[in-house]
Amino acid sequence: MKVKRGTMKAWRMYGFGEHRLDEVPVPEVNDDRAVLIKIKVVQPSITDAEVLKGDAVREASKGMAKCLAEGKPMQFGHEYCGEVVQAGNGVTSLQLGDRVCSPSGKLHCGSCSMCLSGRNPECLTPRYYGVDIPGAFAEYMCLPEWGVVKVPNGPTDNEVAALQAIDSCIASVQAAEVKMGDTVVVLGQGPVGLGILQIAKLAGAGLLVAVARRPENLEISRKYGANVTINARDTNVVGEVKRLTGGSGADVVFDAAGGSPKYGLSGFDTVQQAFQMVRPEGRVIQSANLPPGAVELDSVLMRRNQIAYKNPRRSRIADLQLVAFWVACGRIQIGPQITHVLHGLEKLGEAIEITENKAKHHAVNPAQVVV
Repeated sequence: MKVKRGTMKAWRMYGFGEHRLDEVPVPEVNDDRAVLIKIKVVQPSITDAEVLKGDAVREASKGMAKCLAEGKPMQFGHEYCGEVVQAGNGVTSLQLGDRVCSPSGKLHCGSCSMCLSGRNPECLTPRYYGVDIPGAFAEYMCLPEWGVVKVPNGPTDNEVAALQAIDSCIASVQAAEVKMGDTVVVLGQGPVGLGILQIAKLAGAGLLVAVARRPENLEISRKYGANVTINARDTNVVGEVKRLTGGSGADVVFDAAGGSPKYGLSGFDTVQQAFQMVRPEGRVIQSANLPPGAVELDSVLMRRNQIAYKNPRRSRIADLQLVAFWVACGRIQIGPQITHVLHGLEKLGEAIEITENKAKHHAVNPAQVVV
């Protein structure tokens, strides 16, 4: 493919709430192990929306503060489908024309054996999209080879753009140590909850219970294999889970609904509910990013019932590769949850607004933009 030279369109952040569509130079491949990627489809994550408004800056906060102080615009976006259109001389794992995506909202150094193997538990040099590396809210972006995953044939471009949101679900299910026949409850049926539901099924879960507040999400949960769906708006969820389990509670409860209520999430409510519906010696997994602040937990209940409360490890490149394989061979689905697709990079602001207000727009997945 002929690489565009000169300028391209890119959305850049100049301050919280100040996001502009600019004309900027097309990135140059100045590293032998880097690739230039043409963005085909991109979607804003809830984290992107929070960061752009200053509601949650989390780990990259120091770097963001420095950029803002220096007047350096930041270019976010990490959930995308792209095509390799140029490669450095040292690139060995990718070829021109390969469809690609990337893991998480930050990349790691790639120079150590832990990074190259995909295990990478303690890498100390993360690079953040927007702060250290210009992201995918643009027509092109340049990434190191080690931060890019080739996608097998099968998934559509729209499905590829949604893969990254699912890769963290593998770590959640592994943290839960799901055993064959376990009763599993998934609180929240957004992209993460839907991914956990399907991967827990692959892991051998028995009774799968999906909980959400919106009927359109629960309809997809049933398509994805939920045995029971519970609408949290009109049902006592704790009581219903106890009833379904003969009073004992679930073996595993995933909180995939926690987060800022401003964006339609449950705050701390669902993690507190999780401890009320898990059985003695059961496991509660914190899959959702909770809002800043302290959560109140019943330490007496946790100790008396020997409940394990776990946060999953960080995602790995190998997780994204496995999710891409599962979608390609039909073991898990993404397509049915992609409900809003816009065309043209100038529509990114509209996509962010839909993603921030999913209930209002009856969206399940973040809204996508075909670039």
